[in-house]
Amino acid sequence: MSIIAVDFDGTLYQHNSVVSMLKGGRKIFTFRQQCNIALSLLKGSVKKMIGNKEDLRIVLLRSFFLQMKGINAEEMHDFFKSVIDSSRESVNYNLVSRLIEHLQSGDRVVIISGALQPLLEVFVQQLNIRADTIGTELFYNKEGIFTGEIGKNNHGGDKVSKLKQWMKDNNAVNETIWAYADSASDIPLLEFSDKAVVVQPSVKMRKLAQSKGWEVFNNEGNVLKSA
Repeated sequence: MSIIAVDFDGTLYQHNSVVSMLKGGRKIFTFRQQCNIALSLLKGSVKKMIGNKEDLRIVLLRSFFLQMKGINAEEMHDFFKSVIDSSRESVNYNLVSRLIEHLQSGDRVVIISGALQPLLEVFVQQLNIRADTIGTELFYNKEGIFTGEIGKNNHGGDKVSKLKQWMKDNNAVNETIWAYADSASDIPLLEFSDKAVVVQPSVKMRKLAQSKGWEVFNNEGNVLKSA
């Protein structure tokens, strides 16, 4: 058995899940709520210009989900389901087929991403694949009502830490690790793995794959050995 660690945005999901959620938000938010999100992004952009290092993606996510404070878990699930249902063309079905091959070989798949945990859970349900998910958390109170707060972004080296903990919890510390990912932020995960596969890489990532001897998963769903 091998452990198959898979990134989400840009890898298994070929676009940005934040953008997909923003599109979904337009259908449920009032004009005032949309203005609140835009204002938060503007303030975040200004702060970044004067040296603030906070990722604007996180600023946007926090503002977006603050507008959803008070929603129950079932309503939140319905929102994420609508996001996935409306963006199925963004799914990398060639890579999904590759994951199914791994599963048929007895491997375990872990989708590990900065994308939100409930979005990843809905994604797995909708595609009917067996996979664990490790994403950025949303917080609910004891009554199951969303507090408007999100957890620390699961990003970069944090993915490696979370995967190590998952492996410890699942008695899988001695298993071979595959990693499928697309971007520079995933280099720690790719380097941690025994078998790294760069998915639909940029020119820079393709050059890195070549220098490291990593494989490249192309648009046709083929795994190619880097030259």
